Amino acid sequence: MADLTVADEQRDLIASNLYSIAESRFLPGFLTRAVMHEERAVGFAMYGPDPDDGQMWLYRLMIDKAFQGRGLGRAALQQVITHVRDEFDAPVLRLGVRADNVAAKALYAAAGFVPTGQAFGDEDVLELRLAADD
Repeated sequence: MADLTVADEQRDLIASNLYSIAESRFLPGFLTRAVMHEERAVGFAMYGPDPDDGQMWLYRLMIDKAFQGRGLGRAALQQVITHVRDEFDAPVLRLGVRADNVAAKALYAAAGFVPTGQAFGDEDVLELRLAADD
């Protein structure tokens, strides 16, 4: 998993998988998942309840540079959304994405994520409502 990497122009947009795996050890309840394609790990996802606000957050989603552009990121994102909705019964999934990460912003917008108007550092916060408001 640690040897998977994004394209050179994307390296400054996302933390490495090795860093993410280490970070997850300090985030109770967070899951790390391999994105699989034809029995091969082609990406990485990390998500769970943020210790600061208790909300479900997608901290990382990456597809190895050799497998980008095949719809694997979209499929992995849908699996994360389904898992968070069905297994965690979470009403909302949030994530942070840098404003200059055009490809990721397009992926998230296509999945229904909308800006919250919040920002953390250089990342805009997006959210996807998973459950109807009561």
